[in-house]
Amino acid sequence: MILDFLREYCDKPFVSGFEQMTPQFLPGYFAPFSDTYENDKRGSYIFCKKGKSSRSIMLEAHVDELGFMITELQPGGFLRFSPVGYYNTLCLESQDVIIFGKEEVPGVICARPDKQKKEKAIVDLRTDWLYMDTGLPDDRLRELVQPGDVALLRRNPVVLDGDVMCARGMDDKAGVAVMLAAARELENLPHTSTIYYSAAVQEEGPGLGGQISTYQIHPDIAFAFDVGHGWAEDLPKGDTLAVGGGPALAIGGRFHPGMVKKFISVCQRFDIPYQLEPTPAASGTDAESIQTNRDGVPVLLISIPLRYMHTGVETGNIRDIENAGKAVAHMISEIDQEDWEGLLCY
Repeated sequence: MILDFLREYCDKPFVSGFEQMTPQFLPGYFAPFSDTYENDKRGSYIFCKKGKSSRSIMLEAHVDELGFMITELQPGGFLRFSPVGYYNTLCLESQDVIIFGKEEVPGVICARPDKQKKEKAIVDLRTDWLYMDTGLPDDRLRELVQPGDVALLRRNPVVLDGDVMCARGMDDKAGVAVMLAAARELENLPHTSTIYYSAAVQEEGPGLGGQISTYQIHPDIAFAFDVGHGWAEDLPKGDTLAVGGGPALAIGGRFHPGMVKKFISVCQRFDIPYQLEPTPAASGTDAESIQTNRDGVPVLLISIPLRYMHTGVETGNIRDIENAGKAVAHMISEIDQEDWEGLLCY
């Protein structure tokens, strides 16, 4: 189920700030596991499974993905653009794109011969050396595209080997898949808390969606799901995560120690593989806006290891997603039968 969900999801447009381009997709998958659904005032998707107790738990992942915004139409069918989010633009040359104008317009990204990139650069966020070529006559281009339209890489999801999947937008569609895996697992486990599944908008940039949805939900505790840098050739293993090695649990002052201890205990007893991700400062995820919301929310951050982050070939392992969902579901089921005073005290 999770593989099929991700293959379809990663083929849908959810450009950051424009997450309502495919509005019925997520409700179709989360409806069997929720009682209500709404979009908050910022556009985040919030699904609720009502429980018998007064306690509430929020599972959150950001629904948006990196993309591009058209900034200028130029003669000859060419377009200037800027990234929506933080793309490593060194990976963009010679890529196919889809421009979402009055209709979908195909194009390719090419390099400007008068703007050479630095050959030794490892990461480059500039786009002044790139342009999009649509091949359209000027009058036809003006009919279909205008500044402010958005675009995406044209990238079909690919299953590389069994459980390893490569796709555009795995950051953080993998996190939304964890929520779906947990929702499915909870159907077969006893629990009494009301469960909220928040697919938050606009994390890739201002991080507004998670802040607003958390304020509206006002949960007692929360789980945030995102992605972490997975190990690849020539990268230091000590600073990266093992793709296929299990979900990564963030360890640091921002994450509630009682919840950290409980998650580790659940993984060990149910033989669920996991990794530890030391996080001494800000994580750069929605976990920060959740933790500091209102009077504070105890939160865990769980990341899915991902190779080639912020490119068009983000690569992760479906087993890591399913194991994260299983661990979270079992943890919720267990703490729902316990006194939270002991869990949440410092």
